[in-house]
Amino acid sequence: MREYYKKIDKSFFKYGLTIPNNYVADFIFDSPVGLGASRDVTILWKKKEYPARLSHVNRKGATAVYQLRWDKSDSLLASLKQEFIQSYFAIESQNFDAKEKQEYYITHLLGGSQEVVILKPQDKDHILLETFIKIETPYDNIFKKLVEENVFGWLSNTTFENSFITKSTKWIDISDLYKHENVNFVVYYLIDETHKQIYIGSAMRLGDRVKPNRSEIPGWNKFRYEIIHPKYHSMLREIEYHSIMNFARFFINNGNLSSIQISDYTLVNKDYKFYLK
Repeated sequence: MREYYKKIDKSFFKYGLTIPNNYVADFIFDSPVGLGASRDVTILWKKKEYPARLSHVNRKGATAVYQLRWDKSDSLLASLKQEFIQSYFAIESQNFDAKEKQEYYITHLLGGSQEVVILKPQDKDHILLETFIKIETPYDNIFKKLVEENVFGWLSNTTFENSFITKSTKWIDISDLYKHENVNFVVYYLIDETHKQIYIGSAMRLGDRVKPNRSEIPGWNKFRYEIIHPKYHSMLREIEYHSIMNFARFFINNGNLSSIQISDYTLVNKDYKFYLK
């Protein structure tokens, strides 16, 4: 099967790509997808597998096309943004400028700034994705940090405008705490799986508050956090206590609040004064 070389554009970071008509046969492997239907495929990227869909899209007033879509795979999208950080930064910057001017934005990157991937269909269910052209900049690390904290998400996506939260993580092992210490304006959650304890707090910088052997929950081994939208930084404490109070109504708690005790975990927070006035 032939390889397809794809220039990075804004769609690449949002849903995937449209397969040119002259490459469709290389991707469907004599197993066409019905018009308006999709089939699951697997993207092979950096020795990991990610879910995607091969869709035959029926476009109103236009010719039907095949699309390779990975918009449901947040982990793949995050990895692609990290890999092609130069393109992502340039695209989001231009997109932000266009929205300020209320203009429609079409990706326009100069030749020397154009990054490229190769798609190599392996069989009808597997597609290998590899880097072909990647442009390094002296600012890659700081740009990647901004991507991790979803800064571009709330800058360019109107769905974040009225949301308290711009990023919500999965549970992370304590061994990876050092990777997240510089995250700012967060509500965090600590869990001790051995002693079945939960602790909730907030921090303007995660590493200033979240440390091993916290006195409140010394045996904690996993954490997660939510980044607060800059618009609501002044409400950080209110959001923290909102979480504490809600958890207290589900779990046994050290605040002596009535709860339905859905498990044998205990919320070890003792400070409920914000709401108990």
